[in-house]
Amino acid sequence: MLIKQKVGSMFDVIIVGGGSAGLSAALYLGRGRRHVLLCDTGKPRNAPSPAAHSLFTRDGAAPTHLLQIGREQLRPYQNVEIRTLEVTDAFPSEDGFVVTLADGVQVATRKLLLTTGVRDELPPIEGLAQF
Repeated sequence: MLIKQKVGSMFDVIIVGGGSAGLSAALYLGRGRRHVLLCDTGKPRNAPSPAAHSLFTRDGAAPTHLLQIGREQLRPYQNVEIRTLEVTDAFPSEDGFVVTLADGVQVATRKLLLTTGVRDELPPIEGLAQF
């Protein structure tokens, strides 16, 4: 097993999914001075929606705008790294987990947090996807 990561640089937490749950977790962990890697494909489930609703102070904001705000709020935390790529595999190790990223790099982490949400599988009804 090849782990392309500096010795002693194990992540405290790797978060898979950069939607609202993943960004919130990264913010809490970053503020708590944890060494965090947030992995996200940059293809949110609600991207086609023109607005998100029932969100305190942001009702009606575009979902992509909300994600942009979340990423901007993580900038001050140098202990939080964001990579826009897919996690392709993860397996337990003696110290936690080894995670394989889409670029073939393997990284180690003590904890693995899955915040990927759900995937819509629409029925084959003509015109449905646009809504």
